[in-house]
Amino acid sequence: MLLKFLYSLVDLIVLSFLWVDMRLLPLRVSRTGYDNPRVRNMVGVLGYSSHTYHLTLPNIHKWLKHKSDLFPMVIQVQTINRCNAACEFCPYPYTVHLQEKRIMDDVLYTKIVDECVAENELHDFVPMSKNEPLLDVKLEQRVAEFKAKAQPHQMVELVTNGSGLTPIRAQRLMDAGVDLITVSVNASNEETYNKVMVGLSWKQVMNNLEALSKMSLSMVNVYLRFVADQQNKKELKVFRRRWKHFNLFMFNVNNRAGTVRNYEKMVMRYNDFISRIRRVGGSRVYPVCPYVFSMVHVLENGDVPMCSNDWHNRDVMGNVRTQTIREIYNSPRMNQIRELMRGGRFEEIDACRECSFYHDWMKNPLAPNKANWQIKVQETSESQAQLI
Repeated sequence: MLLKFLYSLVDLIVLSFLWVDMRLLPLRVSRTGYDNPRVRNMVGVLGYSSHTYHLTLPNIHKWLKHKSDLFPMVIQVQTINRCNAACEFCPYPYTVHLQEKRIMDDVLYTKIVDECVAENELHDFVPMSKNEPLLDVKLEQRVAEFKAKAQPHQMVELVTNGSGLTPIRAQRLMDAGVDLITVSVNASNEETYNKVMVGLSWKQVMNNLEALSKMSLSMVNVYLRFVADQQNKKELKVFRRRWKHFNLFMFNVNNRAGTVRNYEKMVMRYNDFISRIRRVGGSRVYPVCPYVFSMVHVLENGDVPMCSNDWHNRDVMGNVRTQTIREIYNSPRMNQIRELMRGGRFEEIDACRECSFYHDWMKNPLAPNKANWQIKVQETSESQAQLI
């Protein structure tokens, strides 16, 4: 009875939030990107979260109600499988970089763009996934190609660590048509930055951000991303004050479907009661995981893994060289995964079984606390490390 009451209460809160949010949305105007109708109303953590939620929820409801064919609302395209950092909360140093270096060829990229711009459902085009996009010397050309063909509502978001976002590069990207620039900073001082964002230069990134703040940003919204963990959690207030002229988006570190090493040392701690309440709220906000209902990511060779969080690519749905995105997104295997999620059978899906997003937000609140699965995931990660 108590659980039913909590579910009803959360449903009421969510509906109330959506009602208020839709009415406040036109009134929120960002200090950056204020002349761009695609991003002008994205302000702060609420603006980014609200944007994502409103994009991803319709596809979920459509499939759960009618099992309709879907096209992703958000697509990530990895045009190069390389990064110049070894961030502590990222699996890159011991996964992707072990592959042969590959850059997406122009023919494949154009095929992806041409399909995306023809689909009304597609809203967010993100030329990044498991990589540092500015390492692709053709990135400006790729953005310009998409924007030249895109529908008016379709936007481009660039997600970067900021090391290569020099004033010249930033201006070229803005001229190409980037709507939203998200820079992952994750620290408020050089000492912490060097521990969290391993391999990058604090001074270089700070200089790039200072220069960016002085540029004309009326058509480009700028977000700074802060992934909170045990190293940097106390610096959020200082970070917020330092960069108050930009928007801030923060979230807690996650384990990337069990692929992040030493996750137990980084994860934010909550007592059992708070953990269960989070799962009550999370499972009502998102009845299923949005990644396989509203998002897709394409690797540089054309492969489409089930989930962008799974750095082991345990379930590859297809390849866009020989298939369309729509075919892959509505394949029997993808719909089988959706059926498992609809029935709450996440632990029958390899990547979901170890995913902290599922365990922290979507798992049955009456199920055992997360301690047991985290120990299992830690043991699995250590075994994988020994193999590598």
